Amino acid sequence: MTAIVHLVLAVWASSVLGQECGPVAFPITDVRTDLAAANSFMRGIPAKIGTPPQDIVMLPWAELNNTYIYDEQSDCDPSIIFNEQICKVRRGGYFIETDSTSFSKTSDLISAGGASQEITTTGTEIGVKRLISTSLAGRDRLDVGSGFVNIPLGIPRLRWDNGYTTLHALGLGSNSTYLNALVQAGQIPSRVWSLFWGRMWTDFDAMDGSLVLGGYDREKVIGRNFTQPLDYSEETGCWTGMKVTVNSLLVNFRNGSDFSIMPRNSAVQCCIVPQRQLLWEAPSGIVDAFEAATQMKNIGFSFGLHWSARLYNSSFFDGELSFLLSNGLQVRVPNSQFLTPFVDVARNGSRVVDRSKRELLMNGLADQPATLGRYFFTSAYLMVDHDAKTFTMWQANPSVKSSLVAVSKGGCGGTAGGTGTAANPPSTGTGSSSQETPSNTGAIAGGVVGGVAVLAIIAAVFLIRRRRNRDPPVSTEGASDSPEVYHKPQYLPPQEIHGTNMYHHGGKPVELRADNELQPPQYIHSGKRDSRRTVHELDGGRF
Repeated sequence: MTAIVHLVLAVWASSVLGQECGPVAFPITDVRTDLAAANSFMRGIPAKIGTPPQDIVMLPWAELNNTYIYDEQSDCDPSIIFNEQICKVRRGGYFIETDSTSFSKTSDLISAGGASQEITTTGTEIGVKRLISTSLAGRDRLDVGSGFVNIPLGIPRLRWDNGYTTLHALGLGSNSTYLNALVQAGQIPSRVWSLFWGRMWTDFDAMDGSLVLGGYDREKVIGRNFTQPLDYSEETGCWTGMKVTVNSLLVNFRNGSDFSIMPRNSAVQCCIVPQRQLLWEAPSGIVDAFEAATQMKNIGFSFGLHWSARLYNSSFFDGELSFLLSNGLQVRVPNSQFLTPFVDVARNGSRVVDRSKRELLMNGLADQPATLGRYFFTSAYLMVDHDAKTFTMWQANPSVKSSLVAVSKGGCGGTAGGTGTAANPPSTGTGSSSQETPSNTGAIAGGVVGGVAVLAIIAAVFLIRRRRNRDPPVSTEGASDSPEVYHKPQYLPPQEIHGTNMYHHGGKPVELRADNELQPPQYIHSGKRDSRRTVHELDGGRF
């Protein structure tokens, strides 16, 4: 009998623990970064750090292994960001480490338990090579939505990203200290993350995006998936490990006709870089061909949040764009997600929008690597599986519904950083596809609960029979609820944002990257919302 009781308790305990370990979703939304500045919104992931908790806004970085948090010495570029107020807003608020009783300073980031290396291959931000060695380092509690976890943090003392618009950097690279900590704490089942950027700048289908850890959101995907190996080698020319080939780019006109603006046999190899703020960085000839096909004439380049986009003030194209990738994926991007209003941050910290102008979220490059940025993921869905060493893409289904599916290498609370494979993963191999999906947390939890119920009945019957032989009859009662399977993001009532003015600068922007001292930059930002979008204010309580 003792053995049966122990077995029942063991299975029950595993089921209870399993309830706490599943995929979690964090909103990518507009967050007010400064309560003293009206409309000081930045689009990112609302997070809390330190003790007592301080509110910040974070951006997922696909290649960084460490997480980097800005304090008041964030060193924004003064030629673009004219005062401290703009810098504070663009950085997503400051973390004041001296106000946190749980912050413990260390001599360096590695001593704090941080990753010893960052990716520094061609294409990365030029300052990444010195980030680890120059950052103030320590440990503190960080909560991005799944609960606080103590992790190593770097606090930059170097303008490593040029300081145009980048928020606090949540490192989700192959040796992510944040993902490792969550797996070790049993908060997520695997080192998997998935991304949908959402929709903005539209009155009809605006919605929050989401970052899912430990799985993906089945409601956000359509049709077949396409899975490829992650490859960070210098030979691939892709510092995030996610390289794809664009075979064709079609201009979709409103009359139903399509026109390819890429010549035959001119496929472009691209690095997927979700934190970059444009739709596509491509050879200049392709961007010129778009203008020729649509008869649009630019008036210069943007120096706002859509950094280096081409700027227009009349004759706006009203069609769409379709990307055809060599792996078989086709992604159609609506007009509102690549021809956006001019957006900037005013000197008082307010985000301002000028809808009389449009910015084309494509940047012409010379010899730098081409990239697909965050606006690509308004129409595509991305999942990165560091345990299986693969990445998967689908056509996105822009939906406010959420149904999270776990992708696991065999349970929670294991050792992070392993090389196990996903259970029932999506397809593997370049260009392959499959209808299989990763393991559903509902099926796993249901099986556990069912096993617990059967064992509990057996144990109860055994106990009753034994007691009847020795004691008066005893009635027994018991009840249990099924565990919560899915973690759905909450959508709160919105506030309206109105833009009233803008800045305009002459000339063309330049950016420093590791492969070239002078590089046209690209940075964009977030947008308008309706009743389906969440507005967060950094007030210490409204998440």
